[in-house]
Amino acid sequence: MRTMGTFNGTGADVYLCIGFVPDYVHVWNLEGTQILEAYWNKGMMGALEVVEGIQNAGAGSAITALTKGTGIHTFFGGTTLAAADVGTTTFGEGVYLKPDAKDYRWNSTDSPHGLYDAVSNTIDTWTLGSAANYTGNFNDDVTGTYIGEGSPICIDGRWYTIVALTAGQGISANEVTLSHNVSSGKVQYIGGMYSTKPMVAGEVTKEGFMIANTTVNVDSARCAFEAGQYDR
Repeated sequence: MRTMGTFNGTGADVYLCIGFVPDYVHVWNLEGTQILEAYWNKGMMGALEVVEGIQNAGAGSAITALTKGTGIHTFFGGTTLAAADVGTTTFGEGVYLKPDAKDYRWNSTDSPHGLYDAVSNTIDTWTLGSAANYTGNFNDDVTGTYIGEGSPICIDGRWYTIVALTAGQGISANEVTLSHNVSSGKVQYIGGMYSTKPMVAGEVTKEGFMIANTTVNVDSARCAFEAGQYDR
């Protein structure tokens, strides 16, 4: 079993409740001008010097041993969250994060789950503006509460990612930048700008891992992770 995802950096301890206890975790800060990453696997738990992994950071790719309280370790879940444990109900910073795969391209009337990001009309159309710049527009603006930089998008059955989109925009020519040059087509899904979102009071946490490292997990930085289990 393995998974990957993204989260909004917190600059503090953060729990990624992915649903299983991983054997390895790799975390990247995607917005640094230099390499910023941390890696841990269960073999490192046997050495106090790297019990929470190793960090690679800086122009010289300086390797740092992550000792107790400075890196990554497993989390066994089962915590019922109180009000003091939670962050926002959108993609603001949170202490405990869970996977989020909702489609947010709806308007307030059409949304099947009550959450939406289209200003007026459900977003169902992509119009290519500049093939050279990978830019174009939708048939409506987004509020920017859920959809933005990092949102996965499915157009005519193929998956891409939104690279740039300002809140309140989207309908005018070339206001949306994608990861690829995508021909005009039918929009079938737009996910949230991160693949995880804060949990709310009363929810019970699932298994996962905790990141104590703040060199990689920088406040408000886009971070990505990969976690998995080895063959038994």
